[in-house]
Amino acid sequence: MKNFSISVCFFHLNQTIAESLDQVSPKADLIWKNLINLSEKLPFIELKDLKSKLVCYELDEESNVFKHKTEALNLINRWLNEEQQPIELAAINQNGLAISGRLQPFLLHDTYAFDLSLYPDDPNQDITVEELNLFQPSSLFLDCSENTLGETIWFNCQSEIAEDKCQYLADRFVKKFLKDTKFTARLVDEGNLLKVPLFQYEISHKNQPNKLYKILVWIDNKNINPEITPVYDHLFGSLWTRHKIEYAYEQGRESYSKARKVYSQIEAKVKEFKQNQPLEELQKILESMPELSMQYQRQLRNLQAHYTTIKTNQINYQTYLQKFWQPGDILTWQEFGETTCKRYLDQIETYLSYIQPGKDLISEFINTLRGLVEIEQAKSDRSLERTIQILGAGLGAGGIVASAVSGHIDKPLVIRIPQSGDQIHPGVSSLLCSLFAVVFVGGLVGVINGRWKINLPFKLFKGKSGDSPN
Repeated sequence: MKNFSISVCFFHLNQTIAESLDQVSPKADLIWKNLINLSEKLPFIELKDLKSKLVCYELDEESNVFKHKTEALNLINRWLNEEQQPIELAAINQNGLAISGRLQPFLLHDTYAFDLSLYPDDPNQDITVEELNLFQPSSLFLDCSENTLGETIWFNCQSEIAEDKCQYLADRFVKKFLKDTKFTARLVDEGNLLKVPLFQYEISHKNQPNKLYKILVWIDNKNINPEITPVYDHLFGSLWTRHKIEYAYEQGRESYSKARKVYSQIEAKVKEFKQNQPLEELQKILESMPELSMQYQRQLRNLQAHYTTIKTNQINYQTYLQKFWQPGDILTWQEFGETTCKRYLDQIETYLSYIQPGKDLISEFINTLRGLVEIEQAKSDRSLERTIQILGAGLGAGGIVASAVSGHIDKPLVIRIPQSGDQIHPGVSSLLCSLFAVVFVGGLVGVINGRWKINLPFKLFKGKSGDSPN
C-alpha cells in the first residue's frame, strides 16, 4: 500500500451548559493532555512541547509552567496556534520505519478539536497490514471524559486491488489495528466517497458509550487521487457535527433515565403521604422536596438543551454534507442527516412528553405540603398560646392569693412530728390556697379559651333553636 496515512480526529467540549460564556470547562484541556501523553509512545518533540504552541495555554511566571486558560478564547478564526496553520511533526524512527505527522488544532465554537495525521516519511514506501503496530494503535484510542464528543480514526491508502477485494483489505486493517486493544469492531456501512471505496466501522468497548469511536477505511484502488483540500473543512465539519449529534442523543437518554429515577423517589413519597401525618413528618417530607425538585428540573432542562443541540447540528451537518457529498456516495451519510436525526428528535420529544407532566405534579405536591405544614403549625401555635394563657392566669392568681395570705403569718414555721391539737400553720394554708387558686383559675381560663372542653349533662340555657318571641 502506498500513500498510507492515519488521521485521528478528536472532538471535546471546552464549554458545557454549566459554564458561563466567558469560562471554559475544568476538564476542557483533557484533549491536549491526550496528545502530550501520546508523545510517550510516538516521541514527537512537537507533541511534548504542545502547550507552548497553543494559544489556550499561558506561561505562569511564578512556576514557569504552562497552564490552561480558564477564560473563554476570542479567536479571529478556528486555529488554536498563532501560526494559524498545521504543526508539522518531524520524523521519528519506529523500528526502522520513519514516521512523520501533521497536527491541526482547532476551536470550533464550543468544541476543542484536532486532526492528527500520521504517515511514512516517504509517501511512496509500501506499508503492509502487519506494520500497522508501528503506529501504536492502542495509544491512538485517546482517553475520554463526560466532555468528549467522540473520535474518528481514518485510514487512507492506495492499493491496486479489485473492487470486490477492498472490504477484505479493510477488515484486515481494522482487525490488525485492534489486535492489542480491548475494542471490537463492526462494519456498519460501505460505499463510495468522492468515487473512492469507503468502509465505516463502529467501535465498541464495555466501558465506553456506544458510537464514541469510529473507524473509516478509504481505499483508492483506481489511483483516483481525490482532491481533499477544497472540501477538507466541510468533511471535518461533518465528522464534528455527527459526533455532537450522537453525543447529545446519548446524553438525552441519560437525562431521561435520571429524571425517571428522581420521579420514582418523589412518587414513593406521594404514596406514603397522609393528610393527618404529624407535623414533624410533614416537615421532613417538605425539607427533602426542594432538592429532588431541582434534580428533576435540571434533567428536564438538559433534555430540552439536547433537543436544541441535535436540531441545530442537524442543519449544520446537512450544510457541510452538501459541499462534498455526490450522488452515488455512501448513502447512510445522507440518511443520517435526514432520517436518523429526525428519529433522535422524535425520541427526545417523547421523553419530554413523559417528563413534563411530572413537573406540575411536583409543584402541586410541594404546595400541598406547605399548606398542611402551615395549618398544623398554626394549630400548634394556638395550642401553645392557650397553654401560656392558662399558666399565666393560674400563676398570677396563685401569686395574688399567696401575697394576701402571707400578710397574716405571725409565727415561724417549725418542722417537727405532728402532735394532737396542732393546727395547720398559716404558711401551709397560704401555699394550699395559692395552689387551689392556680388550679381553679387556670382551669377556668382553659375552658374559656377552648384548651379544655367539659361536656355538661345539662344546658345552661334552655329553649329550642327555632323558637321565636311572641
